[in-house]
Amino acid sequence: MTDPLLQPFRTKGLTFKNRMVHAPTTMNMSDDRGYVTRQAVGAYESLAAGGYGAVCVGATCVRWDGLINERMLGFYDDTYTISHRELVEVIHNNGALAGIQLFYGGLIPGVGGTFPLEPGKGWIPGTVSWGPSGKYPIGNPEPGVLTTEDYESLVESFGQAARRAKEAGYDYVSYHFCHGSLPHVTLSLLENQGRNDKYQDRFLFCEEIIKRAQELCGKDYPQIPRMVCDENFEGGYDLDYFIEHYATRLHALGIDAMDCTFGSMLPAKSRDPEVSSGEIIGGGFYVPNMVALPYLKHMREGLQARGIDMPLMGSCNVNTPEQMRTIIGEGAADFYASCRQSLDDPDFPRKIAEGREDEIRKSTRTGASLMTGNIFAKGIAGSAQNASFGRDRDYALTKTLAPKKVAIVGGGSGGMEYAITAHEIGHDVTIYEAGDQLGGVMAWAGNYKNLPNVEQIAYQPDWHKLMVAKHGIAVKLGQTVTADLLKGEKPDVVVVATGAKPALPEIEGLDAALESGAACTIDDVLSGAKVLDKDKPVLIWGAGEGIELALDLARSGIAVRLVDPAPAFVPAPYIGSRAKAVLRWAGQAGLTLEQGVELSRVADGTAQARHADGREESIPFGTLVVAPGRVAYDPLSRELLGSGIRVQVVGDARTPRSYGNAIHEAAYLARHI
Repeated sequence: MTDPLLQPFRTKGLTFKNRMVHAPTTMNMSDDRGYVTRQAVGAYESLAAGGYGAVCVGATCVRWDGLINERMLGFYDDTYTISHRELVEVIHNNGALAGIQLFYGGLIPGVGGTFPLEPGKGWIPGTVSWGPSGKYPIGNPEPGVLTTEDYESLVESFGQAARRAKEAGYDYVSYHFCHGSLPHVTLSLLENQGRNDKYQDRFLFCEEIIKRAQELCGKDYPQIPRMVCDENFEGGYDLDYFIEHYATRLHALGIDAMDCTFGSMLPAKSRDPEVSSGEIIGGGFYVPNMVALPYLKHMREGLQARGIDMPLMGSCNVNTPEQMRTIIGEGAADFYASCRQSLDDPDFPRKIAEGREDEIRKSTRTGASLMTGNIFAKGIAGSAQNASFGRDRDYALTKTLAPKKVAIVGGGSGGMEYAITAHEIGHDVTIYEAGDQLGGVMAWAGNYKNLPNVEQIAYQPDWHKLMVAKHGIAVKLGQTVTADLLKGEKPDVVVVATGAKPALPEIEGLDAALESGAACTIDDVLSGAKVLDKDKPVLIWGAGEGIELALDLARSGIAVRLVDPAPAFVPAPYIGSRAKAVLRWAGQAGLTLEQGVELSRVADGTAQARHADGREESIPFGTLVVAPGRVAYDPLSRELLGSGIRVQVVGDARTPRSYGNAIHEAAYLARHI
């Protein structure tokens, strides 16, 4: 049976070799004036080489005052065309169509400012924060309001940028008519209120942009706007409104296809209390897989009911081939438009085409912003899992002429990433792991039965383990490694990737309780070393790490109390952006976070607690679970001083952070042995 993902597709003016498209993703890899850099060329080269039908260069600003990041690509005048030709060349050389998305910030330039902003200004010098009414500020709390002349000037800026894109060789232009940009908030029923000029017709700005591009580039030059098809706000437009008032007019303009997205950055109340409007934009850890699929099907039905056959692109929270095939299934989209999955594994389309789906590095949807900064606030696009992305040319692997013997102590994310990279370079690598399996904390960190999407955490260690096996890297399990053992093996390099251990608090009786089994660590529960009795109450000490476990237990019907010594809740770094959902669900489950609670003594199934108000309490428990945070565990590096062996420490063995830090450090150090 022919894979639907690999089927070609023809729009009015374009022929795609398959149904997988790299969606326009804001990379922020320009120089400080918006020109294309070597870094940007390398990133798009890696994407095009991955086998997509098309690669669309991400948000490229049409005028300086609409920037949202100082490293955003620009198309401000004709001098920018020549540098874009290099992007087009590497995309075409790899057999993909080349598109580019044109952008103007509107209200967004105020996002990311860390100092008070002047009314109507963005945080980058020379930028502005403004919209059709300014009633729904996104960044600057006092945005400006565009005049009719401002809008007309921007129509020309978009049109001229489209002309430059065609001259640079791009096969089509996309438009960022979505997610809080000026075209989107002009479409918005919420933000575009009260105007008395021609732009009270909310669609007119988008229409004029497309028509001006047609005048300058010819009506046959393909245009594929990226639209917010449903704002998902109370009082905002929904799919039916969009289809009736906007999609029909888009179709009449003769566009080649529509890239469908959903959700907005406006500060308004989401229609769905469980999945916010902002989460539908780019997904999130707990956001349902294929969250856009019902919207895409509704869009298709609505268009067909009006006799409109418009090619559609769809995406959001899709990271397995099966999910991709579902997105382009019957009655849904014609293309899968990939964003985060592309960064985590740019080669996934080629792996599908070559029958190597098991080798796809599926996205865990966690941690990217921990590595590279938020793209709206002084950061570049990146991947926690794939350290090469954005460094593609610098990180290209070259076989060594001087192979070294490398001993890696610890088989978690850092250890396995180092092993795979060093092996590919040509070094002789052995992994020593004290446990009975590779994977480290990531192998069991998602072992929650009652939380959504947690199985995705294991995607990364599963991929690492598969690649270690496919490369035939030597692994010694159940091996406690000492400095003497290493000195006897005489490696050239020792990599300490031993991770972290619980930062156990000083509580009278805790050691005895841990030894007897009356108490355990969160690691014991999640790894399966400790099985909790569901008929006995559980006391969890440490909300920063323990809140997800507490919620999971509460949802399973176990009586649980969650106490923490800190005066306020501070989630562990890896929980981060998903804390909002956890706190909401905790309230729904009747789980209270008891802050400012110190434990002084543990004995006989009781914990003596002192509350912030001075109140003393004896808390009975069936099991005390300690989730105290972590401290680095490095038993070897000092012991190897003076041994003549080069020692490198990666990941939590340096200091506890995210698995992404371990991967990035290992990927860097393995290239610099």
